[in-house]
Amino acid sequence: MDKHFLINRVIDTVIKEQQSRKDHYAELPLPKDYIEKMKILGEKYRKVRWLPLDLPKIEFDDVEEFKDLWDKESIEILRVKPDVAEPWTKEQHPFKGNSSYHVPSFRGLHLYENKRISPISQDSFSGKLYNGSNKQLNRIKEQVFDLFPIHTMFSVFIWQSTREIKPHRDRGLYFNCPTEFRSMLYDENDNPTLYVADIDDRKVCYVDCPKDTNSFCWSNGSQIHGSDYYGKKKWILCIAGAPHSTEADELFDRSILKYKNQLNYDL
Repeated sequence: MDKHFLINRVIDTVIKEQQSRKDHYAELPLPKDYIEKMKILGEKYRKVRWLPLDLPKIEFDDVEEFKDLWDKESIEILRVKPDVAEPWTKEQHPFKGNSSYHVPSFRGLHLYENKRISPISQDSFSGKLYNGSNKQLNRIKEQVFDLFPIHTMFSVFIWQSTREIKPHRDRGLYFNCPTEFRSMLYDENDNPTLYVADIDDRKVCYVDCPKDTNSFCWSNGSQIHGSDYYGKKKWILCIAGAPHSTEADELFDRSILKYKNQLNYDL
């Protein structure tokens, strides 16, 4: 099915969902003052489609060692219950035996889970927490906690896509400022494969980081996202959590100042 057709269909669904809720923010289990701060950041950074982050690169120390560990420890990621992206049970899913309940789109491995707020067991997808002592994975996890502007961390995990990822919006926070944080740990593709599409003008922009960083972000409220697949391997580090409003504001400002002339859209 044509990618742009799917993007328009997903955006139409998102808009209908937004119109059906008078005040989505009021439904969030978050302090009112935090919501107000994030709404202000949403107005300030609404024009951001995706943004490279002014952070040191997060990379593997030994790629071959990681690949060997990955083959042994990672699991196929399958859907276990509906969410905002696919609101159907296994029995109701329109793709039947080809749905995400049956056919994995990723292999994955969690480096951290917040057992109180966001345990893997309550996620929409299967997951596995790595309990080993690999030095480079432990270092990557430490970098995440040191570098990213997260007030409360939910989970940190690595995913490797194994087929095209259809355009969608993640279950989580829907503020108009960047809330989704990622690092492209390793990518064998010659050209960018991950893209975002703005829900207002529906323009597609591929995430193409400058050479001095591999970390980036986008808004889960103003953008949907997906990924092309050409049979080549890539591993992406995903950081899920509630952003720290002050630290995020400082990082976004710093990153825009540094990279605004290197973006593939006008900011």
